[in-house]
Amino acid sequence: MSSWLPERLPEDIECERSFLATCCAPGAGSVATEAVGALTVADFVHPAHRAVFSALLALLNRGEEVNSLTLKVELEDADALNRVGGYPGLVELLAGEDVERPGVLAKVLREKSRLRQIIHLGAQLVRDAVGEEGLSSDLASHAVDGLVALAQTSRTAGFRQIGEFDHPILERVDEVRAGMAVAGTPTGFPQLDRKLGGGWKPGQLIVLASRPAIGKTTLAQNFGVHAASVDRKCGGGRVGFWSLEMGAEEVWTRMAASRVGISSGDLSTGNITAAQRQELNRHAAEMKKLPFFINDQATTNVPLMRGAMDSLVSRGGPLVLGIVDYLQLISSVPGSQAAKQNEAVRVGEISRGLKLLAKDRGVPIILLSQMNREVEHRNGGHPQLSDLRDSGAIEQDADVVLFIHRNTNSTREGAQMDLSAELIVAKNRNGPTGIIRLVQDLSQFKFVEMTRETPASYPFQARDPWACAEL
Repeated sequence: MSSWLPERLPEDIECERSFLATCCAPGAGSVATEAVGALTVADFVHPAHRAVFSALLALLNRGEEVNSLTLKVELEDADALNRVGGYPGLVELLAGEDVERPGVLAKVLREKSRLRQIIHLGAQLVRDAVGEEGLSSDLASHAVDGLVALAQTSRTAGFRQIGEFDHPILERVDEVRAGMAVAGTPTGFPQLDRKLGGGWKPGQLIVLASRPAIGKTTLAQNFGVHAASVDRKCGGGRVGFWSLEMGAEEVWTRMAASRVGISSGDLSTGNITAAQRQELNRHAAEMKKLPFFINDQATTNVPLMRGAMDSLVSRGGPLVLGIVDYLQLISSVPGSQAAKQNEAVRVGEISRGLKLLAKDRGVPIILLSQMNREVEHRNGGHPQLSDLRDSGAIEQDADVVLFIHRNTNSTREGAQMDLSAELIVAKNRNGPTGIIRLVQDLSQFKFVEMTRETPASYPFQARDPWACAEL
């Protein structure tokens, strides 16, 4: 590994010595404790400085007095006094320059340490790539994971007084009221927008669950199409859709059926009129302009999804929405501890990883999920949070949980199928829960919001996902 590193790494030995002298000086007290808490042993380069810092940290953790004698005892107990040149070497080290603000020195040492870690990550990546130690996608994912973890640990630790945060809430409210800013990415369903405070919010993990064949993929596509269709100034923009179950061609066909109003059966058999074919051809040309991006890689994991998202953003700008269809098909990272555990642990790690991805990238992510079979045997069949399949971590990680519930049986033989559906907002971290009544036509892959004037046999013309399209 050393052959892949430069001759000199970022370091500041004098800063290390001054920091230790300051924190071990009489009367350093809480100032020293806070500064020491911001660093680790790995942030020091000199072996003697590492040994003294470890002893200092141990004394502070036990609440004992810090001076040359107590440090000497601690170093002796750790068999490390010889690393600092014995007691004379320790006294000489502690006689270094004493500054009033050790926190400033801690920032310098932390920055040098982070630079060294970046260099090590880069060297490791180069070594593995030259040695062809794995697939390029795996090497890139591991490198991204390391950099993301480093970025998170680089953030300043500790408490900050609330006035230090730059959060101009009144300016934000005024901008939204004046139409200069949007409250969120619109869902396409006004009642749902109101419950969510204006739509999907950056960093949210939204779980959308239902029993099989109830329409969660259809509703998720409706959400995505609407977000990609509305103008950017109204909260719309680029949408990323991970389809682990269907190929891109099938997703495209469903979108075309929804757009043109032709049933999927007629599209599959080619049973369409000349006028419908002309209409389909016209809309297909328009749909190519839609900023809706599909990733149909059948096997993927959270690091690969993060890499794909970052690549898409780098090629064209930020996303306003990510959609994942669906949770139970996402793989664990090969070799990870969760991959060796039961399904509940595995799925819990994935849901947590997607929540962190949404938060770190500032993108709302809609995560589709299956449900347990218990809901089918419950009187009324209405889903509950406990029905989320495989792991309670899904409910914990989610900011919003949505369930789709509908009656799939006709009331009597020959009667018209009940087309009504319920979108249940079962969890809403920042707003109310409740039920939104919808009408569905899965043959045309559409859900629309039901109003008082909307019967269950509604012909699906207004408020469909393409209603605001500006293609």
